[in-house]
Amino acid sequence: MQNGLQRWESWGTAVLTFLVYFLTMPRDLTWQFSSGDGGELITAAVTLGIPHPPGYPTYVLLGKLWSFLPLEPVAYSFHIFSALCAAGAAGLVTVTAKKQLSTIESNSSGWLGIVPGLLFAFSSLVWQQAVVAEVYALNLLAVAAFLWALLGKRPSHLTGLLLGLSFTTHLTSLFLLPLALLLTPTKAWGQLAVGLAIGASPYLLLPLLADQGSPVIWGNPTTLTGWWWLVSGELYQPNQFALPLTEFWARLGSWLPRFGLQLGILGWGILVWYGRSLRQIKWLGLVGTAVLYLIYAIFYNTQDAIVLTLPAWLIFSLCLTVALPRTGKWSAILPGLAVLLHLSGQTGANIHNVRAQAEAILNAAPPDAILVTAGDPDIFALWYFHHVEDNREDIILVDNMLFAFDWYRQAVQRHHPTLRALEEDNLTRFETVNGLNRPICRVRLLPEGEADPQLDCSRAIIE
Repeated sequence: MQNGLQRWESWGTAVLTFLVYFLTMPRDLTWQFSSGDGGELITAAVTLGIPHPPGYPTYVLLGKLWSFLPLEPVAYSFHIFSALCAAGAAGLVTVTAKKQLSTIESNSSGWLGIVPGLLFAFSSLVWQQAVVAEVYALNLLAVAAFLWALLGKRPSHLTGLLLGLSFTTHLTSLFLLPLALLLTPTKAWGQLAVGLAIGASPYLLLPLLADQGSPVIWGNPTTLTGWWWLVSGELYQPNQFALPLTEFWARLGSWLPRFGLQLGILGWGILVWYGRSLRQIKWLGLVGTAVLYLIYAIFYNTQDAIVLTLPAWLIFSLCLTVALPRTGKWSAILPGLAVLLHLSGQTGANIHNVRAQAEAILNAAPPDAILVTAGDPDIFALWYFHHVEDNREDIILVDNMLFAFDWYRQAVQRHHPTLRALEEDNLTRFETVNGLNRPICRVRLLPEGEADPQLDCSRAIIE
């Protein structure tokens, strides 16, 4: 009876969460909430390609299966995919919290387990990533599944399998490895390692994906060096702990208001935390892991580094479980408060209409034009409309930032054998030589949509 009630409460959390996400998600491709990679990820999934490092093979494979559903536009269907993943994560947080509640205080109200799940689901950052086409919702589902297995003392090979799978959804899941070793008996480390290897095995499929003919293939994973460059995220390693100290306080000041409710609830949880629970190695390990995520994110030198804190809020939500028996029914106020505080911020996903700008450029481009984009997210958006929705099959897309990579120019050459001057990183020469036969257009989409997109086809660009 109790197990049945737990299942209904976890499913109820997931269904309620999904319904709220569904009602607040954008209906088309958007760049809001740091989701500029959405066009690339969708295109890679639909065409069985390889998106930016580390390649996200699990997202690609699941996304390919998801793309067979008759949902239009395709970008909207991938928003729904994210919502289902995040809602599933919320359901797993609930069932995990209920299990932990039963070990803390047997007489506590069973429904209290839904509080951490709903608090996690309706925190502003989680909610935002749950309604856009990005990898973070799938990563949260994998992390939640791993914690469900680890804290629920499931078989170690299952725990390792889910941990390895989380590695394939985002590399920051490596921060979970010390926690897994800490809470897994030493004699079971071998089982954990076997499961982990199997869970991470989708990375072995990258060489196969590289041969599928997708227009989105980062790197050259058919060689061991190229595979490791991709899987290790070598391209982004210079961003790690690279935030200038002069920018630290500015970032901290801009992030704190985003986490006001979470930090307030966390402080409340610490105040009412049982002393014996505070000293338990399990809770110390969880809090330490969440703090590790936060430290990594705050010193990661990119504008959207805040999304790297997402697993921390999942873990903190679980940690609040030990405070719930002390507060009882009053804790039910917290999820409602989260919805009220963060609902207004969700309307932003529909503000910027990427389709309007992309179609304005594609419709105005001359026949057989080469469109030279200005880096992501411009090239990612145009990839989506060109390759997924088959808009303007006569044009060729070339990105001026990716042009610096040998593997990119080689991929462009394979897909367009008639193009010349792709042997070296010299975009000016490329435009000059190919501009003799095709119109060359410089294009740029505008992130905020405050003006018309830029399309300059006035010259076969000769500097």
